[in-house]
Amino acid sequence: MLWQLGFMRAVVVTGARQVGKSTLARQVLDHVGGTYLTLDEPATLAAALSDPDGLIAGADGLTVIDEVQRAPDLLRAVKLSVDRDPRPGRFLLTGSANLLRMRTVSESLAGRAGYLELLPLSWSEITEAPRPSTIDQAFSAGSAGEFLQALPAAPPGAAAATRELALAGGMPATLELDPPRRRAWYDGYRVTFLERDLRQLSEIASVPEFGRLMSLALLRSGGLLNKSDLASDAGLSYSTTDRYLNLLQVAYQIRLLQPFFLNVGKRLVKSPRVFAVDSGAVAWAANLSDWRSAVSSAKEGALLETFAISDIMAWDGLSGSSRYHFWRTSAGAEVDLVIERGEQIVGVEIKSAASVQSRNLRGLRGLREDLGPRFKLGILAHLGDETVALDPSLVAVPLASLLGVGAPATR
Repeated sequence: MLWQLGFMRAVVVTGARQVGKSTLARQVLDHVGGTYLTLDEPATLAAALSDPDGLIAGADGLTVIDEVQRAPDLLRAVKLSVDRDPRPGRFLLTGSANLLRMRTVSESLAGRAGYLELLPLSWSEITEAPRPSTIDQAFSAGSAGEFLQALPAAPPGAAAATRELALAGGMPATLELDPPRRRAWYDGYRVTFLERDLRQLSEIASVPEFGRLMSLALLRSGGLLNKSDLASDAGLSYSTTDRYLNLLQVAYQIRLLQPFFLNVGKRLVKSPRVFAVDSGAVAWAANLSDWRSAVSSAKEGALLETFAISDIMAWDGLSGSSRYHFWRTSAGAEVDLVIERGEQIVGVEIKSAASVQSRNLRGLRGLREDLGPRFKLGILAHLGDETVALDPSLVAVPLASLLGVGAPATR
């Protein structure tokens, strides 16, 4: 973020409520100095709504404005201010909503601001490990063997730690909580979101209906999105379901992963997959207290995919050069995460099994056949200990190693 403030007039950090935006903004302010304003304070919010230009008039140095989505017209005032004084690093804005998708926001600060989405904490952040570079290495390695040489070795007990982190999620406030207290935290989070944050985003005729749709969407994390089935299960119209899903995306509760297309003539699935932004929210919605309950309810695969994909996007997304998709044929061959950088593609398949099975490679091999020379590397990430090059462009590795947690490989 600091590097963006070095050349952009404003930086906008958005993400789910309680994901750590305010903490990050205060840390930046402690480093460079400036002024902190939060629209969670009634007096500041009133000033932002009644006189946005006056609120930021005379701003000197870096001005942090927290929860800026609560006063959309403030963005217009910021635009006028940075146009008059185009020095870099003047404003750091945070918001618990996707400002670019809010209907009440007409000013995007295009060309004036850099945007950063803050995701739940990744495993490397929780353990204070260096930012992972495994995806960079997947694109730069000359072979599967070269990629494995640079891969961190999974630490002892990595599989058990992976399962626990997938259940816990990455919301900062929950990291030190045991399962019962963590569940109580998510109960409170849901109430706060529905009773306060949601009402700031849109008029909702029935909050209980929205809450039901939210829970059903979280329970479908990792699955193909079928809005008609979801509407039927929620007892809502298709149009209402579509509107509610959009609000869940605006508020960073869910994301849609779009399918990857290369051969338009091939029979590929065209519906997106829906994912919770935080795997802990999936565990809460499914009432999962431990991994055994996840397995018995057949949620372990979806839970692990939700966790791993969010983790990868949290640190690989900072590069700004990756695009994320999934790939699936109508016959069922699938790759969970397709990472695209220019003309090159890396595929990642995530499995909760502790051993590598030939059938688990069906999707990666199918994607490789489809892509030809564009296919750089296929990675099967699992909960076992095996690290092996299966052929020149396919590897099987522990998920912890892919997520950059562990000791550097011995050369």
